Amino acid sequence: MRRPTFPLLLFLFALMPLGLVSAVVAGDIDQDDAIRMKQAGEILPLETILNKARQYHNGKVIGVELEHENTTLIYEIKVLDDDGILWEMKINAKDGKLLEEEED
Repeated sequence: MRRPTFPLLLFLFALMPLGLVSAVVAGDIDQDDAIRMKQAGEILPLETILNKARQYHNGKVIGVELEHENTTLIYEIKVLDDDGILWEMKINAKDGKLLEEEED
């Protein structure tokens, strides 16, 4: 029996330029799932993540999202620093390591 993997991959790659594959690769996690993952020890508490984020850019937190990126759980944190610069940081939800930061 033939496996449909190759045609499926071709289909997904064809959709990539249209931005229709992002839901397959990344997705937001709802509050109930986040609570369950925190209680199970799969992710660090948000307070811990925010303290780590402030070590890099102190200021007002204006946005937080928990999402899957490929196979990694990521906190995406947006901070408006004291100089008025908006920073977006991606922090590994399991170990708190800064993965990426950029001016937004």
